[in-house]
Amino acid sequence: MPRSRRTRTDACPGAWRRHDAADGALARFRPVGGATSAAELRVLAGAAALGGSPLELTSRGSWQVRGLAATTADDLADALRADRPDALLDARGRDVPCGLLASPRSTRLDAVAGQVAAALRGRVDVPGRLLVALEDRSGGDVSGVASQTQNPVQHADRVRKATPTPGDVSGQGADVTVVVDDGATAALLLDGPHGVVDTGLRHPDAAGLALAAVDAFAARRDAAWRVRELDDATRAAVVDDVVARSTAVVGTPHLTPGPADPTALGPHADGSLEVLPRLGELDVPAAAALLDVLEQQGAALRATPWRTLVLRDLTDPADALRRLAAHVETDPASRWRGLSACVGAPRCAKSLADVRGDLADAVASGHAGGLVRQHWVGCARACGTPGGRVAVVEALDSGTPLGYNVHATGGRQQRGHYRTVVRSGRVTG
Repeated sequence: MPRSRRTRTDACPGAWRRHDAADGALARFRPVGGATSAAELRVLAGAAALGGSPLELTSRGSWQVRGLAATTADDLADALRADRPDALLDARGRDVPCGLLASPRSTRLDAVAGQVAAALRGRVDVPGRLLVALEDRSGGDVSGVASQTQNPVQHADRVRKATPTPGDVSGQGADVTVVVDDGATAALLLDGPHGVVDTGLRHPDAAGLALAAVDAFAARRDAAWRVRELDDATRAAVVDDVVARSTAVVGTPHLTPGPADPTALGPHADGSLEVLPRLGELDVPAAAALLDVLEQQGAALRATPWRTLVLRDLTDPADALRRLAAHVETDPASRWRGLSACVGAPRCAKSLADVRGDLADAVASGHAGGLVRQHWVGCARACGTPGGRVAVVEALDSGTPLGYNVHATGGRQQRGHYRTVVRSGRVTG
């Protein structure tokens, strides 16, 4: 049984199930492994502009559109229906019920992510808070050859080899993580009270292993939303169930999760470019510049759970960098790297402060940014907290005797009163 029993059902927003915020309805769209087409980005950005807010990235690699009326929210979902395995919504209007991450620079797992998404669409027994991650540690697949096969993991000999990577999405605190490397097997990692750990289970079918883990959790979760909410006995039973469902082989655990923040801004030797919209917000000019690059160079776009965007298969990365530099962060030394925030006041009625405005002031004055990951929030709910170790800077009621004020710059009246709480492994948005 779960260690802690929920008293309500999971209400994680989706394409059709929206959250009513102070600024209107909020819809969330879960890309398959972060994949977002130029056409989908254009529709999302247009809807966000109509709602009066920027398009938002979340700590689960999802897109959020705020400020929607009920009819416009339905129209947006209808406009995003497509018949692609990596679409935000399929031709029947179904989205993926939970978060599905994949290594953003790897083409090796595109087909695997599509297989997992196809099997999950339409399921009502999978809670929206569940997070599944697919990680490529081979470090060398930029060819796309393996992604065209039925079982990419078994065709590693056709993939260009390189130095193995330390991991990326495995550091995001996912409930179910499947890791593939240059070998012919995939490894299963599960979350728990002490973080993500290697179960020792290995199987040649990465998609099948991930789905077996989701099925085993769904069968035993009771009211739990996350794998870490299960007690030790139930978690062990889930592992046993995965073996029975998938004929996975039990080996010696040796994998550890990757870094919580693998951001690597700028161009890379594989032809990709990683950029950072400040606080994960993509405004109209930034979206227009990004669309121009995607359409002119035929690049593939991947949203990451560390709130960056990876452009793959660029024909001219230097030109893309020049076009985007005025709209997003591209410098690896940017002070905005590792900084995130909930939406804050006035767009959230529960927030005690304009946390995004206060954070911008803190960056400008040199009080935030640099080496320490920080997530600023307007209340104790700490929405959007990323995975891994992070300093959560929480707004307090002005009458609370704890905390500190960050003085405003540029004449803006700042009312935020904050304290810092260090958290680890919690992913909430």
